[in-house]
Amino acid sequence: MRGSERALAGLLALGAVTLLGGCGIMSDGSAAENTPRTIRSVHDARQMTRDISSGLLDTIAVQGRTSEPGPGVSLCEEDPERERLYKMKHTWSLSQVSRADLEQGMDRLRQELPRQGWELVGDGVVNNANQSPYVTFDNTDIEYSVNVRLATTPDDDPMLVVTVVSACFSTPEGESPRGQH
Repeated sequence: MRGSERALAGLLALGAVTLLGGCGIMSDGSAAENTPRTIRSVHDARQMTRDISSGLLDTIAVQGRTSEPGPGVSLCEEDPERERLYKMKHTWSLSQVSRADLEQGMDRLRQELPRQGWELVGDGVVNNANQSPYVTFDNTDIEYSVNVRLATTPDDDPMLVVTVVSACFSTPEGESPRGQH
């Protein structure tokens, strides 16, 4: 992993820890016993994740090229066999836009997301060669975190890298996140 990737992973972990701290994860990373989890089907959580990403793109309000991959299902450490617990993660990018436009999009996120129930929990610069600015938001009501970083492609083109991650949800009785991508 390159230094910038390690820094981003750290930021995402910080956002996830911040969010998950209110959802039954102890400060040492262990699960609290008998932690109630929000019950949500993988289908519903995937749609919610798409809706959050779409709303972020609308708030950024910059026309450019967006990457294609959709939300995926990730493992929750408390349930390594994926019997019931899972989390959603959707990383996408916005590119082929000027750095100034992307910075303005980040400013719009800083202004608008708190009005929509998101708490700004991180706003700074990644300690990397590009000094990449980032913002991290949590929304404990819906149990999601968002990290947005202004990065530079290998060709020195600016792009926003957006990661949306949920807390650990539980599938309804009789459903499993196994085999979900």
